[in-house]
Amino acid sequence: MPPHRFQAHPADHRFFATMAVLTAATIAAGFASTYGPKLVTGTPVVPPVIHLHAAVFTIWLAVFVAQTLLVMTGRTALHRRIGPAGVAFAGLMLVVGLAAAITAGRAGHRGIPGLEFPDAEGFLLLNVAAILIFSVLVAAGWFYRRDAQAHKRLMLTAMVGGLVGPGVSRLPFASGHTPVIAALVMAFLFAGPAYDLITRRRVHPAYIWGVLLALTTIPPVVEALSATAAWRGIAALMLR
Repeated sequence: MPPHRFQAHPADHRFFATMAVLTAATIAAGFASTYGPKLVTGTPVVPPVIHLHAAVFTIWLAVFVAQTLLVMTGRTALHRRIGPAGVAFAGLMLVVGLAAAITAGRAGHRGIPGLEFPDAEGFLLLNVAAILIFSVLVAAGWFYRRDAQAHKRLMLTAMVGGLVGPGVSRLPFASGHTPVIAALVMAFLFAGPAYDLITRRRVHPAYIWGVLLALTTIPPVVEALSATAAWRGIAALMLR
């Protein structure tokens, strides 16, 4: 990452705390609208790994918000102590996320309304790409943990790039409406860079690389990649 650093801005804590709460709430609301009824009624039967996935990801959302609020309130020492456990938990999310994606692929799921693929292999790639990008950006955030400006941007982009898409696509008013889903995802993805432009007149390099990486998960790109022989071979191994 280029060596030039951003100076802290008086509005930074408020912006990143607001984005953390809004992002986590949106993701939670989206999944609650589809997973919640199944949990309450017990129909259709949900595989155990999906319940584990829901629990692990919910805990992560709470940890992410808590970590951001700790920084906002000046409790950075506690934030740093919790950090290693948070990164380890992100590793658990990678394992559980991949397991859930494979389970959905083996069940033949092709997507959700407004975000459907021709076959299960395409939806599998979307889910795999999302959790991998989340994991890569969290790992980058940990690597740059001593650079506060890079760290907070990488962690926010990990959430937005890896988890917001699956969340907003399940919101009742967005589900089935591809343009609405796309607009919401882009709004979240570019909120950080827009804030940088407003407050610094330039965008931090962490956003540039993070957003470019996140854009590889947009459905047209994923659908094109899912049709390649390379992915077909990998998907066959994962789904057998």
